[in-house]
Amino acid sequence: MVYLAELKNKVSPSIYVQQGLDKLAKLPEFTAALYREVQARNLAIKDVMACVDNLYRKVYDQMKGNDDIFINIIYVRPTQFSENERAAIVTFLKVQDNWINPIYWRENI
Repeated sequence: MVYLAELKNKVSPSIYVQQGLDKLAKLPEFTAALYREVQARNLAIKDVMACVDNLYRKVYDQMKGNDDIFINIIYVRPTQFSENERAAIVTFLKVQDNWINPIYWRENI
């Protein structure tokens, strides 16, 4: 997603992935999506935002083999992430849903 954000000039191409996520998390579109997500899940913004700091490493470790090569979908599964982590991931994914050529994803509940 950070690479896609680089193409849209939302983040600098010279930063690391986690730094890109941190920058994206400061955008107004992320803040608005985050508010809607925590309301829908009855979570606390501070708890979800706390997950953003280490999200890249967590997702990298958990997502190996978690995409469908044939239809290019990323699955966000409750067995792999806490509620707050899932809310953070889904918020990022919902933000990029409005971009050109978004990453396809689905949350399994």
